[in-house]
Amino acid sequence: MDKDTRIIFIGGGCFGISTAYHLAQRGYTSIRVLDRYPPPSCEATSTDISKIIRSDYNEPFAANLSKPFVGGSIETCKKLGVRGIERLTPEMIRSRFPVVTGNLEGWNSSVWNPTAGWAAAGQALERMANAAMEKGVQYISVETKGHVRQIIFDESTGQCKGAFTADGTKHEAYLGILAAGAWTPSLLDMHGQLTAKGHAVAYIQLTPAETKYYSSFPIKDNLELGYFFPPQEDGIFKMAHSQFITNMQTNKNSNITTSIPHTFVQAPNDGLPLEIEAQMRRNLRRVLPELADRPFCYTPHGFTFLPVIGKYVAALLEGTLAPHIFSKWQWRAGQKVEVKNLAHMDPE
Repeated sequence: MDKDTRIIFIGGGCFGISTAYHLAQRGYTSIRVLDRYPPPSCEATSTDISKIIRSDYNEPFAANLSKPFVGGSIETCKKLGVRGIERLTPEMIRSRFPVVTGNLEGWNSSVWNPTAGWAAAGQALERMANAAMEKGVQYISVETKGHVRQIIFDESTGQCKGAFTADGTKHEAYLGILAAGAWTPSLLDMHGQLTAKGHAVAYIQLTPAETKYYSSFPIKDNLELGYFFPPQEDGIFKMAHSQFITNMQTNKNSNITTSIPHTFVQAPNDGLPLEIEAQMRRNLRRVLPELADRPFCYTPHGFTFLPVIGKYVAALLEGTLAPHIFSKWQWRAGQKVEVKNLAHMDPE
């Protein structure tokens, strides 16, 4: 592609912003990002107070992809005298972290990874968006002007050539890149290959004294029960359920049934499904029982790859992406995911 090729991104989350940034860094000069909200987009999965940063994924490609984010962590840990990965029993956890007072039922064998940590996800996304705009990327986010309603396709090639936004504007481009995350199936028939799933996340407001007390609490992540973060400086303690929720809806025009996000932006008065809230409180009681009955307030891995994911998408667009990496993101005709109903949790 020529460097002045007009490129439009539909979605300003982690994948869209990272790719726009990397393309601008490579010298592309006509890049536009369309999103309903300004950065960090409040409906982007990566917009949160914190996300876990780690590279110990089971899938080798994902593990290698996240390494740039954890960059100097290992060397830093060595300098600080932090020990390596260990297996810890519940007794060892309570001994090393006295702030953990629960019986840790279900945490029979834990792995301590001193090179992992957390990042202020929303701030990171906002800063990368600002860095992209400093390189010339145009970000359109006024609700009607940035809210994409329909994708424009070239009738002869089937290639995405732009989009119509809610205000009726036609945004044309040589290349359109759909980076809408969980909203993708609402804009494009994915033929069952993709379904949007939601994580249940809750927050507890601590007092200043409690914030100081729980500051030594480690990140705890259980793939079956949930995960917990140490409190932020403002006293916000974050926890989440490990299982997922789907919201199956049928499009009246296309008759396609797919999972569509149901967010606090659209329904600010909606809380968690009662079944999930009860499970989250049971999980918290196993770790920090003294917090299990506190009031909740409400708001999953792409963010870990924020600094680098765009580099791979840019390489794909330029035709230089290695085949074994390309296969990770290719269209998989005929492969479908299982359809489930609203508020039914995945067994995974």
